[in-house]
Amino acid sequence: MMLKWTMAASLAVATMFGSSVLAADMIVPEPEYPEYPELPEVDYGLGGSFYLRGSVAGNALWARNVVICCTDYGVTDMGWGYSYGVGAGYEFGDGWRTDLTFDMLHNSGLTANGYTATLRSTVALANVYYDFSLDGLGHSAEGGWTGYVGAGLGKAWSYTSATHATNPDLVEGAGARSWAGAGMIGVGYDMGNMVADVGYRALWLKGFSTSGGTDFWAQDAIAHEIRASLRYRFH
Repeated sequence: MMLKWTMAASLAVATMFGSSVLAADMIVPEPEYPEYPELPEVDYGLGGSFYLRGSVAGNALWARNVVICCTDYGVTDMGWGYSYGVGAGYEFGDGWRTDLTFDMLHNSGLTANGYTATLRSTVALANVYYDFSLDGLGHSAEGGWTGYVGAGLGKAWSYTSATHATNPDLVEGAGARSWAGAGMIGVGYDMGNMVADVGYRALWLKGFSTSGGTDFWAQDAIAHEIRASLRYRFH
């Protein structure tokens, strides 16, 4: 009986060691992992850039009312003219941009109660805009058609003279300073370093007036402008 138990134990030990040797001799293949494609570079959008701009425009001038010799009159004829200007600004790369503009506005023909005004005004505005792609309606990217909206606030330095067919008492011109503001909307074409655009600008002047025997004082005047601009970016 003892002999049987001894043989069984020996067989078990031999089997265990044999299994260990076989396990050590086995070659276990390394797991294969699928190859992952390279991740594309992240597009963080356009970087910021400074720019210079130039603009020209044609305008039609209207006013809420005109005060002549302490009496309010309505405008009977619009004034017609033009403007030109320069500016400098910065694009933030996410569709927003801002600039400072200086424009020279010329207009003549605004008429009330037979008095006709001629206006020369220097307008300085701080403006902010949002550019968007006309394809995806997202923020502007270099290349292609874009749209924009904007607004500005600043000051106007105006020199005004007026004439009357039968009353020469309103000849002396005068300078005045007033608040000015603007709202803009338009379309442009982005060519990379250059952007050309055409748009509408409503340029508001708080007021302008003459001096003399009879004052001509236009209140809340708005110049409706069709304006063309060209911007050059410095990347």
